[in-house]
Amino acid sequence: MNRRTALSALAVGGFAGLPGCLGDGSPDGTDAEPDANGSDPEGDPEAEAKNDESETEGDGSEPDSHELNREVDVDGVEDGSRSQFQWGPTHVARRDEAGPTDDVEVFWRQTGVWGEHSQPVVSGDQAYVSFDGTLLRLDLATGEVEWSTDLGHAASSSPAVRDGTAYLTVWNGMPGVDRGLAAVDIESGEVAWRRLTDADVTTSPVATDDGVFVGGGPDNGTVAAFDHDGTERWRHELADYASTPAIADGTVVYGAGDPRVVAYDAASGEELWARRVVGDATAPPTVADGRVLIGTRAGKLWALDIEDGAVDWTADLPGPVRRSVAVADDRAVVPTEDGLAAVGDDGDRLWTVGWIEYATAPVIGGDFAYLGHDRAVRAIALDDGTEQRSYPTRRREDGDVFHEGFEAPPTLVGDVLLAATEAGDVYAFGEA
Repeated sequence: MNRRTALSALAVGGFAGLPGCLGDGSPDGTDAEPDANGSDPEGDPEAEAKNDESETEGDGSEPDSHELNREVDVDGVEDGSRSQFQWGPTHVARRDEAGPTDDVEVFWRQTGVWGEHSQPVVSGDQAYVSFDGTLLRLDLATGEVEWSTDLGHAASSSPAVRDGTAYLTVWNGMPGVDRGLAAVDIESGEVAWRRLTDADVTTSPVATDDGVFVGGGPDNGTVAAFDHDGTERWRHELADYASTPAIADGTVVYGAGDPRVVAYDAASGEELWARRVVGDATAPPTVADGRVLIGTRAGKLWALDIEDGAVDWTADLPGPVRRSVAVADDRAVVPTEDGLAAVGDDGDRLWTVGWIEYATAPVIGGDFAYLGHDRAVRAIALDDGTEQRSYPTRRREDGDVFHEGFEAPPTLVGDVLLAATEAGDVYAFGEA
């Protein structure tokens, strides 16, 4: 087993989670359980059988495969707000579209290299996704690969596409291999420049009209800002695994990798404030309605005033948090290692789903939160936490190692869901 395969296996093992419900439940003493269709694959033989039907085996050397059943309608997809992690610099991850509902089918599936993967992002009529450091540009309508560029070992960093350039952070963990921040021309797939080449970076870059901002990674607490031409603007040293930043109104906010949340001026890099929290803050922050929302490894959600870092409120969560939250009008949906929770805008916990453990960050479309969990993309009702629909994905085998499940969230394009998996697949799910 090579190093990349081993790392991918560890990532998959981390996301397999532990089945079962939380003991503490929601504030009213009840857990939101799987709905009557029993679509939790851990507890429903029929759903498990459905997943097993799509299982394949291989040694990872098989040529790329592409399945096209129906093209995605790309009319009106020019909106570029979904062109980076969690649909923008604030990571709110909220759209009005409700996603696919009845008679859902796989429009297309593109298969490449299995391993750590990104959230698919959309710019115009193309989708961009990375697998183990290889950045792919796909035709959104058909899923066909238009180009691929090997940039290094990228973990689950998601690309940020802006003004003709795709930015991606990569890491390797060994000397002599490209790493750091790469800028790729989206027409040719060629690397325009690299920066932070001395640092392993696993966090997703954030691109704005003003520049490109990155966080840290393993044994790396460097956070930095760059102009679009690669000129370094500023850098600071935080703790290892300092988070992907969130950016709003010229303020850049990081989970510091230790029990702090830190904000800088985007232009100058001047520190604006730093707030001590309980538990290491490695999850990407989310900014909504003038608040910074960030979960910590101690199982708390913090709501901080973006102007000065003052604490508005805190909320107890089912378990440690390492993913960003998504925000609807009156609630935040928070994935933890021990369950999924919704927290109201006053800090009260509204519901808890104990059986959804180790899920990806959610994205919100209409009245649903979509996330990757086990081997399915799940649609969770915002009002009560019940699962309404699920879209199964397949497993691939490499000897005694399974490649399956999710490291990064899906994305929503109208009534179509795009999702990448550890098996090396990218799916477009839509209504038949």
